[in-house]
Amino acid sequence: MQQKHKIRRDDNVEIIAGKDKGKRGTIVRVFEKNGHVRVIVGGANLVKKAMKRRSQQDAGGIVEIEAPLDISNVALVCKKCGRPVRAGYKFEGDKKIRVCRKCGEKL
Repeated sequence: MQQKHKIRRDDNVEIIAGKDKGKRGTIVRVFEKNGHVRVIVGGANLVKKAMKRRSQQDAGGIVEIEAPLDISNVALVCKKCGRPVRAGYKFEGDKKIRVCRKCGEKL
């Protein structure tokens, strides 16, 4: 299935809303469920979760995991500008590429 959103795995993003506003990280995973797109940002939106012990070596107990954020609460960070930007598209030959809307740099 073709992606309809402009943010993909391994993109550098900044969180623009919520308790971790201003934090930056990379996208670890992108989910789509019932038309709602959510992303997991590495090291951000940490929540505590009670985990059951699975084996003798596994400790279990309360662990911190990264919870998903709505895609509208993150913005791509341009490598050249160094600030959160919106992504635009341009055609490079017959290939469609994402570009920064502020400086035109390839994302």
